[in-house]
Amino acid sequence: MGHAGSTRERILEQGLALMSQSGLGGVTLGVLAGQTGMSKSGLFAHFRSKEEVQVQLLEHMARLANERVVEPAMKAPDGLPRLRALVRNWFGWAQRAGLPGGCPVAAGLFEFDDVESPVRDKILEMESHWRGLLMGLVGRAVSLGDLRRGLDKNQFVWELCGIYLSHHAAHRFLRAADAGRRANIAFESLIRRSLPAAPARKRRTKGG
Repeated sequence: MGHAGSTRERILEQGLALMSQSGLGGVTLGVLAGQTGMSKSGLFAHFRSKEEVQVQLLEHMARLANERVVEPAMKAPDGLPRLRALVRNWFGWAQRAGLPGGCPVAAGLFEFDDVESPVRDKILEMESHWRGLLMGLVGRAVSLGDLRRGLDKNQFVWELCGIYLSHHAAHRFLRAADAGRRANIAFESLIRRSLPAAPARKRRTKGG
């Protein structure tokens, strides 16, 4: 059982790098077999289909992103500092995690936008969960007075996700060296437009 688990983990590790560079559609049992030095029949002992491999790779990626992006951010102080920490970890996380092709989910949003399949369902589930996490952090920042009362949280998250996707496109397709800097400038602009009036912010500071 332990050997089977370690073999499966090795397949997922190598498949993740392949998925990052070739997209989910580029991860086939034949290509993955070549990458891992296994036979197709050997892969079938761990995965029953190409779609199962792709879904498992997405779940493996989610665990990696949680370790690299979410868990460290949750150690930051509650409210806006935690939201800032999450976004700082999020922008460019894939490259720092050793995925040279960028975030597979960001690419998958376009690769599977009109392809009905279990893979699209998994991407939709992951994206919905992520936006829900962002919504919760924005809502908490509002409740603590770090962001203004009455802020349209849906619009905030919509714009934030747009910044991330623009960063992905600029970095991957345009190969823009300033993609990270411009994404951070856009995020700070979004924050500034969402801050409460100065007196409210002063009260929050005095109260701790």
